[in-house]
Amino acid sequence: MGTNMALMAVAAPTAASRAPRRWINGPWVDFLTLGGGSFLVLGALAAFWPRDDASRAALAGAMLLLAHVVNHPHFAHSYQLFYREFMRKAFRDEAPLAARYRFAGIMIPAILAGFFAVALSQGSVAVLGLAANVMFFTVGWHYAKQGYGILMLDAARKGVRFPPATRLWLLRNTHLVWFTWWLLANDALKAKQLWGIEYYLLDVPDAVLVPMVALAALSTAATAWRLFAACRAAGEVPVNGLVAYAAAAYVWLFVGRHDAVLLFVVPFFHSLQYMAVVWRYRLSEEADGRDDRDGDGWRKWVRSAPFGLAKFAVVGGILGAAGFWWAPLAADALSDYDRAVFGSAVFLFVAWTFINIHHYFIDNVIWRRENPDMARHLFRAGER
Repeated sequence: MGTNMALMAVAAPTAASRAPRRWINGPWVDFLTLGGGSFLVLGALAAFWPRDDASRAALAGAMLLLAHVVNHPHFAHSYQLFYREFMRKAFRDEAPLAARYRFAGIMIPAILAGFFAVALSQGSVAVLGLAANVMFFTVGWHYAKQGYGILMLDAARKGVRFPPATRLWLLRNTHLVWFTWWLLANDALKAKQLWGIEYYLLDVPDAVLVPMVALAALSTAATAWRLFAACRAAGEVPVNGLVAYAAAAYVWLFVGRHDAVLLFVVPFFHSLQYMAVVWRYRLSEEADGRDDRDGDGWRKWVRSAPFGLAKFAVVGGILGAAGFWWAPLAADALSDYDRAVFGSAVFLFVAWTFINIHHYFIDNVIWRRENPDMARHLFRAGER
């Protein structure tokens, strides 16, 4: 979602035919879903952190269960948005972003599929493990940029126009904090496993880490000052956007260093933040495309925007379950690969890394200001 949503937010309000909604889904719903809820939950966990292994395992299991209804559907929703009318968006010369749609929708899956095919055919766990490195590199970037994008969206809806220099500081600070987190994560975690596949992270020396942390701290202070000045000049503070920015760029990235169980907790809030925006977009899209013919009873409900959103959500849940569990588990059960080398869940590893990496490239197309659908349904959707 990230940077490109922010670019849309700068331009879209000037083209709006009516005032945009001040909230995405309502003041308190926005606060809880865009990041505020994570502060409440993580604060409670900090106060009552489970000390024994059984309680920590129960927490991880509960969050993995919640992944079925939030995390995995959020990935599926990006596919639903991206591949809907894909031929029109990717192969009509006049279609905005056609080349980007072809690259992210055809080339990236082909490259990933070729990479996994080569790694499996060569029987190389080391090569296969590189996918996990790429996944965590893009995931952190995606988290931070999504928070930045939602800050820009919230500011645009409230009529707060950040000066170009402030937006640039916010964007550069986002990248700097994310890259510092990535270096720290590599330094803290030398070797890890995902579904039985081992991968190795970089050995980052303190001579690199210390200056990067100091630079990130200085950048944060300078960016905060510019934000304060911009909000004071505008006379309004996009509180929920600032909460989203702080949660995504700082709390969610760094909190996992304290306990590995938190790595099961944080993705839930990132996905919830994403779905809050996607569901609003889809509800607006459904409202524009609904059948206004006379009707009553269940026929009228079936043609309504909420019913259309419900179908979208249900399909996303089914696709999420299929992509993360049903298809890879079936492939692991039916495929005759060397389990002595790859373990018993290699296709779970392939599916999870493939979807996470591809998701980053998909979002880099969907949430661009050149995308007229996103501009219309996120920034020109007046009160209905």
